[in-house]
Amino acid sequence: NIVYEYYFKTCLNWNQHLDVIVDENGNVKGLLFASKEDSSVFKELVYLRKERQIKKWKNKKIRLGAFGDRDRAEQLLEDFVFNDHQGEIDAEYFDSEVNLFIVSPELKGKGLGRKLMDRYMRFCRENAIETAFLWTDMDCNYSFYHKFGFKLHQKFKCSNQAKNSSEVENGMVFYIDVIK
Repeated sequence: NIVYEYYFKTCLNWNQHLDVIVDENGNVKGLLFASKEDSSVFKELVYLRKERQIKKWKNKKIRLGAFGDRDRAEQLLEDFVFNDHQGEIDAEYFDSEVNLFIVSPELKGKGLGRKLMDRYMRFCRENAIETAFLWTDMDCNYSFYHKFGFKLHQKFKCSNQAKNSSEVENGMVFYIDVIK
């Protein structure tokens, strides 16, 4: 949970495209958060200030044991930071990043992911974004990205939280050229 809660807060901070779909009971069924890679200096400073606050929150929670075993929590966060860095090595080659894209398991295959991604593509066109990327690992149903038109940019070795490290390239960076 620490990784997801921390990552969610980070996504909220850095993103300019926030799309959430809820059901009639207010339950989140899908979301897509994305950022533009060329923020102004002022925006970057605002993001960095908020990022410091998020890190303080995270460190306090770890110290207080709110995320369970401190060593395990720190290892999970270290793995996450490593994977995030590996997935974003070529970020400067792209105009936008899909930071978080989730569809409720019971709704996969019913068009919700396509709806979220279509709305993101509209955001890209409206903001003169020509290329977008995302990174994921082999645990994800990445066939959706191929079907939507994303292409594999590169593979990378990512830290596997279950095994702690990996000798295989189990991380992938996908990109798409946004159609005008």
